[in-house]
Amino acid sequence: MSDISRKQTAESSKKYSLQKHILAINGVIVALIYLVSMCLFGSNILNHLILQITANQYLLIALYISVFVIIIDIINIPLSFYGGFVLEHIFKLSNQKFFGWIKDEIKKFLLSLVLLVGLVEIMYIFLRNFPNSWWIFVTILWIFFSIIMSKLAPVLIFPLFYKSVPIENEDIKKGLESLSEGTGINIQGVYKINLSKNTKKANAALAGMGSTRRVLLADTLLDSYSLAEIKSVFAHELGHHVHRHIWKMLVIGTITGGLGFAICHYVLSKMIEILGFQSIHDIAAFPVICIILVVLGFILMPIQNAISRRFERESDRYAIEKTNDPEAFISTMDKLAEQNLADRTPNRLVELLLYSHPPISKRIEMAKKNIQSLP
Repeated sequence: MSDISRKQTAESSKKYSLQKHILAINGVIVALIYLVSMCLFGSNILNHLILQITANQYLLIALYISVFVIIIDIINIPLSFYGGFVLEHIFKLSNQKFFGWIKDEIKKFLLSLVLLVGLVEIMYIFLRNFPNSWWIFVTILWIFFSIIMSKLAPVLIFPLFYKSVPIENEDIKKGLESLSEGTGINIQGVYKINLSKNTKKANAALAGMGSTRRVLLADTLLDSYSLAEIKSVFAHELGHHVHRHIWKMLVIGTITGGLGFAICHYVLSKMIEILGFQSIHDIAAFPVICIILVVLGFILMPIQNAISRRFERESDRYAIEKTNDPEAFISTMDKLAEQNLADRTPNRLVELLLYSHPPISKRIEMAKKNIQSLP
């Protein structure tokens, strides 16, 4: 790539990243405005209207959550459409058709609605029957839900959006087999996903648990990268497996979830009457729980991102040591930065607050230090 082309790509990546960050922040602001509005007056009105239809607690909760989610989804349509469809096409990163985007959004909506209704129904059973200790039971529920979803996602959730097939290219299979020996993942657990149906970006991921544990490699990566570069990406995902990062993130999620539910209990117990709700298990108080969890998540995000960046650095080092090929790692990072329009050198504050991965420039710098240390 010429210096001019590299400069143009860098400028585009800066603009693209800035808009993505602005959209994310606007999304949080819109959600908080909606939740506060519901908390102050909308939630009691919605609850009263549904009570005209049914007094059955389970049906009441199901209808309330359904309307609650539909409203916020309708409000978010402009942001979702611009961020998920328009912006990606503006920067020529998307292959997705308009009706394909709508289809995927409907799938996401229905899936999230079913899961949320189920979780809230169970949560309110504990709220009604154990008003002083419900948050402990809900934390335990959250642990089991997280484990189950982590295990089932590769076989039940991902296939709803992307097809995955075992790697067929024999050269790639042989190259990856040598890396996976002794790690607990064999070549049968490596899958190609058709990411290109929606995007020009390249990606890879470690997903699942136990029998569903697998490495997912995008076709946009397998079809455009050299064997050495593919091995570097694969070794990085192996690093997540070897260092047990999925389990560690589940533990962190459990701790933050338990903290969030404990704070929810405290606030509801102290302020339920002040806020104008009937009881701690009044479904109209659900927006209060959401506000607490959203604010806590925003506060804890820099800490969680710092931990995630540390895990990514561990996997980067593992990949370089496992392949003994820092040059391939560097060329992979260069390609990914260009292909995904990643900002190589983000503002330090933005990095600390929003980045779950180290910036590309720092990942390359780390690899170059490995080259210098070679005999």
